[in-house]
Amino acid sequence: MDKMEKLKEYIKVDAAYNHALALLSWDLETEAAKNSVSGISETIEVLSSLQYKNLVNDEFKNLLYSIDENSLSELDKKVVSELKKSVFEKLSKIPEKKYSKYNSLLSESQAVWEEAKNTNNYEIFKPYLKEIIMTTKEFIKYRGYNKNPYNVLLDDFEDELTVKKADEFFEKVKKDLVPFAKKVLDIENKEILKAKEKLNMKFDIQKQKELAYELSRIMGFDFNMGVLKESEHPFTTNMNNKDVRFTTHYYENDVFSSFYSITHEVGHAIYEAQISDEVDNTKVLAGGSTMGIHEAQSRFTENVITKHKAFMKTVVRLLEKYFDLKLTENEAYLLVNEVKKQYIRTEADELTYPIHVLIRYEIEKEIFSDLESVVDVEYIKNLWNDMYEKYLGIRPRNDSEGILQDSHWSAGLFGYFPSYAIGSAYASQMYEALTKVVDVNKALENEDFTEINKFLKEKIHKYGASKGPSFLIKSVSGEDFNPDYYINYLKDKFSKIYGIKE
Repeated sequence: MDKMEKLKEYIKVDAAYNHALALLSWDLETEAAKNSVSGISETIEVLSSLQYKNLVNDEFKNLLYSIDENSLSELDKKVVSELKKSVFEKLSKIPEKKYSKYNSLLSESQAVWEEAKNTNNYEIFKPYLKEIIMTTKEFIKYRGYNKNPYNVLLDDFEDELTVKKADEFFEKVKKDLVPFAKKVLDIENKEILKAKEKLNMKFDIQKQKELAYELSRIMGFDFNMGVLKESEHPFTTNMNNKDVRFTTHYYENDVFSSFYSITHEVGHAIYEAQISDEVDNTKVLAGGSTMGIHEAQSRFTENVITKHKAFMKTVVRLLEKYFDLKLTENEAYLLVNEVKKQYIRTEADELTYPIHVLIRYEIEKEIFSDLESVVDVEYIKNLWNDMYEKYLGIRPRNDSEGILQDSHWSAGLFGYFPSYAIGSAYASQMYEALTKVVDVNKALENEDFTEINKFLKEKIHKYGASKGPSFLIKSVSGEDFNPDYYINYLKDKFSKIYGIKE
């Protein structure tokens, strides 16, 4: 057995641990009983410890660093470099006991967060949030950082993203989108108000579930290789490219909440399902490239495609089929693109959405600017509320629609949020490229996503994590990332909807 084959034996074991841990996490978030959490958390702690020991040892390190990369295929070279980064630049720097304890803490905190959100009780979540933040600060110190501690967390989700680069991006959001959004928010669109009266009804949950399956299939998702369930916070996870799972939530008084969480998560799910077998079989490179690229797929399908004028024929058809709700295509278009002051990020319109992300970015940047200070979680809550007042002119009425609304911090996902806004910007650039080779209007009017999904597969999806964002954005658009596409797309779209002439 040559060295690369021996390395792949380690990878196979690591992938088995990942699979088991992913299944446990899926179970915790979708259907595990409340009293089962401590037992599952204990199992996660044990498996995390075993997984750590499988890779963080001298035998594996010597093997990995003794491989002659010149003799490898491009894909195997990427596998080796990714393992060096993920194991010996990240994981091995954290003591094994602290790593496994932290994973156990996260599994418990998810359940506590869910209860806190449902009961509007920030007090029960505060000790968990404090411990997660302080542990994350400790881990940054173990790993080391360049210039700004927060850079470590940003890079975990978006390769080479730094505070400097993120600041430049969010300055454009503040300069170009915040004042434009305020202008739009001051306009009363009477057509929208009239159309909203038709939504004053109950939307049967069972019918919403049936709609969710039909909508997913229209978009090209194959349920022979996937599962749809319910969770407090919609998400997507992949076991491999033949087993992709996603969730949504259903509200009796808001059909569009589930509708667009489905079109968002299906964007993630199709990405995972369209990764080539060659890449998926490496295990190490299975899954999406970065979270920015991943969010680009979901924001693309949710906003650019399924809120497109040409897709309103489908929206109207489905709402009439399942709920006997009769809307015109123009009414549907105005309703799904209404700009309003919204407390909840996942329910926000396309224009104000990056402002929700900006708020979280600025809070996280402040939290991790100083690794020595003890975090004041009450201060963070107040900072959150103050920033909503500053940027959106609203102050959360309770903690469930404020600091408790997202699951990310309970899962230790600091540094993730900027990916949503950057991914949205990637999506605008992707769309510009797509329109040059695919008749998008015709495809959407015919409920035929074949050419759209084929384009995404060839330009982005098939590569999985074997290519970074710079390569993929150039692959899809022929040029480097340019956030002006995003700014122009939003200004053009919402100027037309709200009759703004600039």
